[in-house]
Amino acid sequence: MTSYPSSNHSSVLSSRTSGESVFSNLSSSTTYTQITLPIAAQFSSPTKSTFNDINVDYRIEHMDLQTNWYRKYFYGKDHPTFIGRIEPYGPVVISLILDTITIKTNRESIYWYRYIVRRKDIQDERSVLVGPPVLPLGEPLWDDLLKMINKNFANGQLTKFITTPELSKELLNLDESRIQKSYKVGVLYCAPSQNMEEEWFSNTYASPEYDKFLNILGNEVQLKGWEGFGGGLDTKTGETGDYSIHDIGTWKDFEIMYHVSTMLPYEKKEKHQITRKRHIGNDIVCIIFQDVRRPFSPSSIRSQFLHVFLVVSPVLTEDGSQAYSVEIVCKEGVPQFGPAPPNPPIFYDMTFLKRFIVATVINGQNAALKTPKLCDPFLRARYGRMDDLANQFVPIIIPPPSLSPSIPQISKKVKITPQEELNTTLRSLFINELKHGSGRTPDILRVKTLLDRGADPNIRIPQPSLNSNFSISNAKDTNMDKINTTNLNKLPNILFAVILLSDDPIFVKLLVNYGCETMPRDQYFPNAFVFAAKYKRVEIMRCLLENVPSLGDPESVDAAIDNNNNSNNNNSNKNNSHREKPYYKLWRGLSGVRKWKDHITRGY
Repeated sequence: MTSYPSSNHSSVLSSRTSGESVFSNLSSSTTYTQITLPIAAQFSSPTKSTFNDINVDYRIEHMDLQTNWYRKYFYGKDHPTFIGRIEPYGPVVISLILDTITIKTNRESIYWYRYIVRRKDIQDERSVLVGPPVLPLGEPLWDDLLKMINKNFANGQLTKFITTPELSKELLNLDESRIQKSYKVGVLYCAPSQNMEEEWFSNTYASPEYDKFLNILGNEVQLKGWEGFGGGLDTKTGETGDYSIHDIGTWKDFEIMYHVSTMLPYEKKEKHQITRKRHIGNDIVCIIFQDVRRPFSPSSIRSQFLHVFLVVSPVLTEDGSQAYSVEIVCKEGVPQFGPAPPNPPIFYDMTFLKRFIVATVINGQNAALKTPKLCDPFLRARYGRMDDLANQFVPIIIPPPSLSPSIPQISKKVKITPQEELNTTLRSLFINELKHGSGRTPDILRVKTLLDRGADPNIRIPQPSLNSNFSISNAKDTNMDKINTTNLNKLPNILFAVILLSDDPIFVKLLVNYGCETMPRDQYFPNAFVFAAKYKRVEIMRCLLENVPSLGDPESVDAAIDNNNNSNNNNSNKNNSHREKPYYKLWRGLSGVRKWKDHITRGY
């Protein structure tokens, strides 16, 4: 657990500078040199340092505010795009444009070029350089410019393309994929006598202080028919409640839809209140309101996504007026962010409290997105989009296998439906990873694209044989060597393949949303939760319990195990010489699933 300090960080942030070009300050030399301008995130300096002034202006942190470079300087203008694959970078996409021409006092022209270099796993490189003049035919020496940016980009390593409107839109989407102006934030009420998340999510009423705080956060809006940002709430039929709290314009131009636990539907027979947790548990930031201030641990709520918590409690001042204390608590690994709360962290002005909360939840979410748990899926998706772009414009050409002269070539035309082609492509992605035993899942964006186009998520996946190099990562005691995989049927669907490959709950959640069967009709396999327990995929088990709680019902798990044991005994009694079916071996020893279920439910 990391508790945010109360010191002021203005001295650290003051070193960050604006990213606008200032040509007048550059050298007047005509030598072709690269001028690296400071294009880091822009931050506005606070006007006053006192915490009692509601006019204090907070800085936007952990957000790349220059992702609009392409829209601002390239979009709609004639410029080339260079695309290719260069080791060790992988796919590389470069936008280059003649930005402006300045005339010196001796009438000598200086040519300024602006560029954006995109690679798979690092922040885009954006800068300005002084380059060669335009040729008489109207084209700059592009290869010389690429060499100035990076010597590895020259000598035909990249292919030059005319930037069409369609390509420009692709580049806009790639660059601005993480620009965010609308946020969804959880609000969870914790009564003084409650200690467990099941109790917090089950609250149907709250204290008057909590209601006052909701009025401070924003305006109560009716969800049915709401045309603004919905934050994932149902604005058509009202299935996620009648009302919620919405805010816009409190800080900068950011918009927030709050997922308020007491406003989300309550299910009487549901202990874990899955509907409520499905929204708040999938947020990144959550406001914890406590009537009585006490310590709070991020581990109190089981969630793959929640990383930042604002713990708010009402307090009375010496003169008897209402104030609020605010503490920021983060999961380990979240980088430091501001604004820093006052010392002591007590807010007397409600307008200032509201501005502080909005700035904190936005900067906190931006900071949390840099943690590996949340950043890695984004990087995988970015790599997939760049790889698809490179394949589209510079495809990898694989020569057909040579045929022996003694064997005549027989031409056969096999009609393959689009559905079969999509399924074959999807299946091959998982077969390749299973075959090589890399312990990695296929690129999540590629899989999502195929599913969007109509690929069947429940296609069967062949398992690797024992004589392959297959190994299961992140599992200390999988007993894979005891399972005769050559006798097992194919995996029921790609969800089970993901469970074999790695402990990736985000991938599993995606597949569940796309209709992957978690209870396959297959005698060789248990349900997905029991299958994950077999290979000790703890994060996936938590994800399945949160999204498909019926998988972990004690009756369901016990019945599955007991039915298997009974079937195994009956089979042995009927015919002792009959060879044991493969799925008996797979299920053997799964009585420990009950223990895993208990541990996960208790947050072990």
